[in-house]
Amino acid sequence: MQTPRKLLVLTVGYGEGHNTAARALAAAAQEKGWTVEVVDACAASSPRLFSITQKFYQFCVKSAPWMWAITYAQTETADWSTKATAPILRRVTQYIKELIQSFQPDAVLCTYPLYGYMIDYLRRTGAVHVPCGMVVTDALEISRPWMLTNADVVYLPDEHSLRLVQERFAISPAKLAAPGFPVKPDFCGRRSLTAPPTKYDIRIVYGAYAPLPRVKADIAMLLRWLPGAHITLLAGSRYRALKTLACARVSVLKRTDKMVSLFENCHLYIGKAGAATVFEAYAMALPVIINYALPGQEQGNLQLLQKDGVGISVASTAELQCAVSGILDNNAAVWLRMKQLMMALNRSNGASRIIDDFERRFFV
Repeated sequence: MQTPRKLLVLTVGYGEGHNTAARALAAAAQEKGWTVEVVDACAASSPRLFSITQKFYQFCVKSAPWMWAITYAQTETADWSTKATAPILRRVTQYIKELIQSFQPDAVLCTYPLYGYMIDYLRRTGAVHVPCGMVVTDALEISRPWMLTNADVVYLPDEHSLRLVQERFAISPAKLAAPGFPVKPDFCGRRSLTAPPTKYDIRIVYGAYAPLPRVKADIAMLLRWLPGAHITLLAGSRYRALKTLACARVSVLKRTDKMVSLFENCHLYIGKAGAATVFEAYAMALPVIINYALPGQEQGNLQLLQKDGVGISVASTAELQCAVSGILDNNAAVWLRMKQLMMALNRSNGASRIIDDFERRFFV
């Protein structure tokens, strides 16, 4: 009997996109008989440093997006090839080396660009010898660090991003593929509500990432203007500030592991343009209104929704009311078109496609 192949998936806990992709890749590989280990190498090797940087990221997301815009812009000019041996990151590189040598994977997939440079260094110095793939976790707004490693293959989340990368970077087309974003298997093959919504019957999942006063104004407007609305408010760390909004028509959740069920039983997602949520909505053909996008990578996810004609961007409560009104007009004609486009695009099963492609490239 053949020994199962081993896959190491390297991820990081900055936002949910990296971890969501990593878990989906692991599930897809395990389904095909691989033995898989998913590791956040930053958190495992340097927990104190990681905790500080993670808190900085969360602060930027919630309170200072302008600061993240500056940080993100700096990634475009930094020399990432030197990061593997930089004093602050040597411990992460050493940890990855020891992990690969002990686990002895047949392949490595990275859902965070920094790890690609560390594996470049380890392969260049002869410390490890293993095929490596980069799995890009945002669309269109793809920063240079993803593209400049010596990874054997780079997986993009959509065909628009693939064309953009081909135009912008001098990378062999043979090294690129666009199998889709790796959403969790539970989202694949499922659909959100199919009966068109009306003002008197509409179910909304609302992610509370916009500034707090706007979140409260949005919920008040939706309740007042849509007499048949039921809203599931994903409050996260803002739960204490938002729990008073709970009522017969508003469910306020601090956290949930039932996003599949929530999306399956709603007509519309309103919230942030995070990659995981955007592509989960694609997978379930759930029309989207974006009211918050972190500068940098999330702008690309919003642009993809708009390019595909399946998402709307709003910047105020008044714009949100206009957007929802437009979606519901003429027996929800816009909503139906958005849903049909999402179904036709079939942006799901990215994880399985990535594993299939990786197997064809290196193990057939």
